[in-house]
Amino acid sequence: MSLIATMFALATTTTPTTPSADDFLTRLETMPVVLEDVSAAVDLNNGVDLEVNFNLSNVGSVTIAAQEDDDGSGHGLVLVGAAVVAEFDLAGDTVVWETVDLTGFRPEQVEAVAASILQVWREDEVAEALAAAPTEPTEDRSLKCTAAAGIAGATAGILIGATCGIFIKNPVTCGKAGGSAYGAVSHYISNKCNGAQNG
Repeated sequence: MSLIATMFALATTTTPTTPSADDFLTRLETMPVVLEDVSAAVDLNNGVDLEVNFNLSNVGSVTIAAQEDDDGSGHGLVLVGAAVVAEFDLAGDTVVWETVDLTGFRPEQVEAVAASILQVWREDEVAEALAAAPTEPTEDRSLKCTAAAGIAGATAGILIGATCGIFIKNPVTCGKAGGSAYGAVSHYISNKCNGAQNG
């Protein structure tokens, strides 16, 4: 085979490529999931408490619960039914421990849970709970909103990064996907908590 023929063969050979973090995130953000019976509670007094509950079609009940004290320590988790699928601890606003366990779920259920964790924040019930969240008069609401955004973003980022690892198995790509999920959710939550009309 001539050099030109070899180069042409190499140039036209299709090689599998790893999806980008943006592609993975976009797929989850646009994946059709059915969220039913969404409810949310947010309290910005004496730290931050955030809880979102919903039923996910073909999966079951999902609960996102996270809290952060005024010193930045806190805890968050995601439950599907009674199973803890993601959990983390905070110290000084930094995630110091995290775990994700999605064993026992079919791949399509894992994707649906990840998609729901990205999409549920845009439900009206969540926006209303954020806007109505009480804050002590002596406390800076914007700081509390930043804390709420951080724990919501951490919950999404940890679960999305782990889900990516199941499907893509590329630590760099999955780290970027988790970071992008964190950024998207925390930005939206911060805006809604501070009263922005649009995310």
